[in-house]
Amino acid sequence: MRIRFAALPFALLLSPVFVSAILGQTAPKASSPATRTPDGKPDFSGLWRVARAAPSARQVSVFQGGTAPPRPTRIQLARQLPLTAKGKELVERYTAGDGEFGGETGAPGDPRYHSIPCGPVSPGSLTGEVELVQNPKRLLMVYTGGETKWIRQVWIGRQHPKDLTDYEPVWMGHSVGRWEGNTLVVDTVAIKTSPGEMIDTATAAPQGPKFHLIERLSLAADGRLHIDKTFEDPDMYTHPWTKSAILAKQTNWDEIAEDWEIQDQHTVCEDAKYPSANDPYFR
Repeated sequence: MRIRFAALPFALLLSPVFVSAILGQTAPKASSPATRTPDGKPDFSGLWRVARAAPSARQVSVFQGGTAPPRPTRIQLARQLPLTAKGKELVERYTAGDGEFGGETGAPGDPRYHSIPCGPVSPGSLTGEVELVQNPKRLLMVYTGGETKWIRQVWIGRQHPKDLTDYEPVWMGHSVGRWEGNTLVVDTVAIKTSPGEMIDTATAAPQGPKFHLIERLSLAADGRLHIDKTFEDPDMYTHPWTKSAILAKQTNWDEIAEDWEIQDQHTVCEDAKYPSANDPYFR
């Protein structure tokens, strides 16, 4: 018994609670280092979604019964872009049929609904949900938002073909990556384009055959993924312009719904057109 009671005060002296009480403060938690790949680079692997404000901080538009002013129309946003004469011409054509909701819905003449081919969207316009799979040689980008899935391959440490005239453009382009410290710089060229193709439907930003996309991926201290995109196209813009996004990593896979699996009917491409509730050709 004497040995047991004698050991008790000594054990208390060694306990973190006792030490914290003596110091008058709680022992700080050790910060966990950022996840890295075997070659020591930041690991972007995981499912990412655009980080959104807390529900209490979100403003509800007047179009949704709230009091916040309506968001700017596509044509208002496009006027802020460094458009060439050709770029302005295309923006005016793209937005000619926008409805009263400024692009949230479109009038029957909206080119988005019945003049764009059924190929994938531009890699510059891919946002939202994306799953990244990374190894030292390749970053696989799987965009899973909606009912369609787009896949991009970024070859790390490689170069573009020396003569792009011999390289047939593809929908997602030819992407290579290089590291600048802890930032992965992705360079994409040879992107297949078609009449009506847009870099960003929210601003009706046009895309031409000379479109060049540069993306910078980095992890912030809070664990969020920052993607800064630079758009270059001498036919459409007088100088490059940028757009940024912040994505949060998703960890609860039990709550991640797979839209494609639960749909009864899938969108069908007919005669180079996608059906739409606002498209008179599919009523």
